[in-house]
Amino acid sequence: MHCLIPYANFSLQMAAHKLWIWVLSFLCFGTRFAAPAAEFQGVPLPEGASIVLAVVGEGAQIYQSKPNSAGGYEWTLKAPEAELKSLTGEVIGKHYGGPTWSLNDGSQLIGSLPPLKTISLPDGRDIPWLLVAAKSRSEAGILSKIDYVARIATSSGVAPEEAPKSQADTVRVNYRAIYLFLRKQ
Repeated sequence: MHCLIPYANFSLQMAAHKLWIWVLSFLCFGTRFAAPAAEFQGVPLPEGASIVLAVVGEGAQIYQSKPNSAGGYEWTLKAPEAELKSLTGEVIGKHYGGPTWSLNDGSQLIGSLPPLKTISLPDGRDIPWLLVAAKSRSEAGILSKIDYVARIATSSGVAPEEAPKSQADTVRVNYRAIYLFLRKQ
């Protein structure tokens, strides 16, 4: 089984959607995400959208220092840098600043910011789940058909609690997530 799972006509019924996310989370991350907290509902996906592709993203969230209003420094997200993988570990693409996703078939998608939805996890230890609309995309390949990208089942990636000491500071924080590539029906 792979986390690279194409679906042409998978309708997102609420119960099926939650089960699918739990199964993907369990397969890709182990039991940590097998039973999410009852109060956490996740990121709502667009009605009538279907999952075209699901992959695991592994890499780093890169943070850079910037001055804050108190005269010190704070962390701000510079860019993600991650490989997109199947469950077997095959690298099938990459994710980087923009936000941009590109696949080995040559297709590319740039997301629109700010995200349509941002859902922070209750514990605050993991980067938020997101729903991003496509701003531009290549004319051919898998990503040419994508209207939205959802980042779910995140693990780590949050900026350090300790503030940067100088404006030149940069830090890479490892993270994992599942990316769902969605198409309007």
